[in-house]
Amino acid sequence: MSIAVVSTGGTIASTDDSGGDATPDLSGADLVAATPGLDDVALRVEEFSTMPSPHFTVDRMLDLAVLVRDLDADDGVEGVVVTQGTDVLEETAYFLDLCYDGETPVVVTGAMRNPSLASPDGPANLLAAVRTALDADARGRGVLVAFAGRVLPAREATKVHSQMVDTFRCPEFGPLGVVEEGSVTWRRRAEHPDPTFDPDPDRLTNDVAAVYVTADAPASHLSAHADATVVCLAATGAGHLTGELVDALEDLRAADVPVIVTTRCPEGRLARSTYGFRGSERTLRRLGCLYADLNLQKTRIRAIVAHAADRLDDAFAAP
Repeated sequence: MSIAVVSTGGTIASTDDSGGDATPDLSGADLVAATPGLDDVALRVEEFSTMPSPHFTVDRMLDLAVLVRDLDADDGVEGVVVTQGTDVLEETAYFLDLCYDGETPVVVTGAMRNPSLASPDGPANLLAAVRTALDADARGRGVLVAFAGRVLPAREATKVHSQMVDTFRCPEFGPLGVVEEGSVTWRRRAEHPDPTFDPDPDRLTNDVAAVYVTADAPASHLSAHADATVVCLAATGAGHLTGELVDALEDLRAADVPVIVTTRCPEGRLARSTYGFRGSERTLRRLGCLYADLNLQKTRIRAIVAHAADRLDDAFAAP
């Protein structure tokens, strides 16, 4: 039995080039070799890609999901660790989570400091991810994120700081557990309300808009996406829009463009019947918008996966 380490690039796999700028060029084997404490673990390395995570496409995410499912079906694999850059790590991890219902632990990790900097965090994060994947209680918990000693559910983990090494948090509910002295102390089990999807590669598209509502936002912020496959909208507060955005939203819905709404707040969910002014949650309900309970970037990922599986209505609640 072995742990499969799937390397996709990112800061954890970066070194300085001749200009002093970090670029991802380390292989998975390089990462494993640079991590102390893995001598007692049977590892197998899958070289998936070497790229900055902002270049990671939804097609790549689907390919990665297929690989993870194949590894789950391999009796010789005890756990899977995926290494990636942190910029879109939460989106990749959640994409995998939506497409995976296996029992084999899958843990995603990365780094904030590349190996050329003082105190790089990649080796510690990789070691913690491997230890988490080996833990018997990690089975059946969905895709996990291990970072800075915390173990988080992919559905809730989000990057909260642009540069600090403890950037990944679950803002509302906290971590599932922590890795201490090579073992995991579990403290809660996350609810997992999302269905599992089997996306059709021919339906997979990145043409899902993500719009953030701000004060006095004009109608053009929405009307610019009249041709989008789906529009995801982070409303203010409990689900509120500017007056001008309501006009554009009505046009989108009249054109039968699906609109999925979440809150731009880092915690909490949308209201259903607290406010009644034009542009409140009652407007969203009247127009047949769908509700999400995730941040905007994860709402977009779920919309992409659900659309590709032709199950958009299964993925989001009608208010």
